[in-house]
Amino acid sequence: MGSASLRALIAVAFGGLAADGARAANRPPTFVRSCTIEAPDPTPLFSAPATQKPDEEEDDDEADSDDDDDDDDPPPRGFISPGSSACIAISGTVNAGFQRDEYRANALTRATGQVPPNLTSFPLSTTFRIESGQSVGDGLYLATAFEFSVDTNTEGGNDLTLSEASVTFGAFAFGLASSRFDFWTGDEFAFIGRIPSRTVALIGYERQITESLSLSLSAEDISADQRVRLLTGGQRVPDAVARLLYESGSLTLHGAVALREVPRLGAASLVGRAAILGATWEATVLERSLTITGQIAGAVNAPPYIGSQLDRRSVLPLLTGEDTTRGWSGVVSIGRDWTDDWSSNAYVSRYDLSLPPSAAGKNQIRIDRVAANIVWAPVEGLRIGAEASVAWQRTELAGRTIAASFSGRQSSAQVFIERTF
Repeated sequence: MGSASLRALIAVAFGGLAADGARAANRPPTFVRSCTIEAPDPTPLFSAPATQKPDEEEDDDEADSDDDDDDDDPPPRGFISPGSSACIAISGTVNAGFQRDEYRANALTRATGQVPPNLTSFPLSTTFRIESGQSVGDGLYLATAFEFSVDTNTEGGNDLTLSEASVTFGAFAFGLASSRFDFWTGDEFAFIGRIPSRTVALIGYERQITESLSLSLSAEDISADQRVRLLTGGQRVPDAVARLLYESGSLTLHGAVALREVPRLGAASLVGRAAILGATWEATVLERSLTITGQIAGAVNAPPYIGSQLDRRSVLPLLTGEDTTRGWSGVVSIGRDWTDDWSSNAYVSRYDLSLPPSAAGKNQIRIDRVAANIVWAPVEGLRIGAEASVAWQRTELAGRTIAASFSGRQSSAQVFIERTF
């Protein structure tokens, strides 16, 4: 090989290395990227044909749509790590406060020993949540969520509660999550927000019927709720829940029915049933947001499906899985933004549950609640507020050793500070 050929070969080799180095230098480095977790809009089973509108109307509709988007809660922001396609978001909430509870009851009720003493406490709750979302093959969306909370109890210790551990793949969901039956949760109030919504183990399917209407079907097991448990009389099949949800602009309608088995020792099982109807209406009054929510629920042999989480925490420990019951509950809530930083909320509710009367007397539980708060939010993610509530409870359970007869009033007042990150 001549010197000229050797020089040409060396030039080609080093030229290739130089080209590879140039391509590597031009390739941007891989960093963690920001993202938002937002599931794609599902394709409705029935979609209305698109109609052409004049340009002015289209501009107005786009402006209204932008305003609606601004009013909605923004999707969780997260990150995508190098080499991954999943968006991961980490968030949490810390709520601390000072609370005073006072109880009033007549002498006969106090003689039962069921009236708690007046108490001053410093409730502290922390919630931590990890969620992810990504698009996989065939355009399906895969999402996961894991959430737990740590709360101080009356004895000064800490209670760890798993609130959610769920997987959603396309239209299917399974794991631990909030019941598809529930609607109003009272998250605007600190003393209810510290008690998460009813957690159930579920397998569910959800399908968008139209752009505004969706159908959800699920099999749910309420025994997964660590906070409130109803003693059962034996093995039972999961509850069947069906829900229709209508969301259009300022109006949301929620309707659901549930069927559950009530096993009884030495007798045939009963079929419990429940239904709920809820609505939320949002409007702008005097240039400020106004939200009104109402719901009513009824149940036969299915007490876990009526009342708020506060009501269920008070009532369900008094019942057994074999009790036959009939009851209803209702709530009306109103929220108002007064300025950019100040807002207030109020609600009134009733819980009424009856058991078959006995020779010793009637069996009935009734709880009425009234509550209101005022909240100051000077910066995003920070809420400082004061709340007050009054609950009237009348419990008459003849022949029961626990709370055989309780009639009294509980008054609560608190100030709180809440930080979301």
